[in-house]
Formats: sequence, structure tokens, C-alpha cells
Amino acid sequence: MTITIAGETGVFSQHNPDSDPIGKAFFPPEIVMQNQQAIDLTETQRNSISKEMQSAQSEFMTLQWELEKETEKFKTLIQKEKPAEAEVLGQLERMLQIENKIKKRQINLLIRIKNLLSHEQQEILQRLKR
Repeated sequence: MTITIAGETGVFSQHNPDSDPIGKAFFPPEIVMQNQQAIDLTETQRNSISKEMQSAQSEFMTLQWELEKETEKFKTLIQKEKPAEAEVLGQLERMLQIENKIKKRQINLLIRIKNLLSHEQQEILQRLKR
């Protein structure tokens, strides 16, 4: 099972934004920061985005460690000669709950970044993403 965090592939991926409603609607923090002059990002906006990123990265790290711990347990269970179905599915559920927390936090970060940007800044970033 692969989980992605901010700055890697996944929610922030820009493979094909036309077929990705999240990629089409939001702006990854890297894109915003790489184009801060082009969009005339204010110092207040930059500081707010930086604060949001630091908070998110801390949460992502904690969740990633939790997921790795639960993944180890999952591997142990499925490597048994006769895995207990209920036990394996229960462990899978714990892993999926952590993955969902990560994805929700990623979307939360993207919403907060977008809400910090003006309409004009968003239009410029949309053009730059193409």
C-alpha cells in the first residue's frame, strides 16, 4: 500500500490536471511558492502558507509513522499460513482510516492555500498550470 504526502505524487500530482478534479481546482503549495513573484504573493500570504505547510507536514509525519506501524502488523498477519480473515480485515480497516486522515488533511491544506489567494492570483496560477 502506498501513501503519499505533500510534495510527492498523489493528491498534489500534476500528471494530467484535466482528468484530475483536485489538480484542476487546487494549487499545490510548490506551484504557489515557485510562482510567488508572478502572482504577486504578499508577505502575509507567504507567511500564512508557510505556517499551514509546517502544521500539515508535522501531521503528515505523525500519520505516516502510524501507518507504517499498522502496515507492519498487516504484513505479519497476512504472512501467516492461515490468516484469520476478521483479524486481517480489521487491520486493513485501521490502515484505511489512517490513509483517509492523510487525504483529508491534504485536501484541507489545499483548501486553506486556495482561500488565501485572490481571484486574480488563482487565475494566473491556472494559466501557469497549463
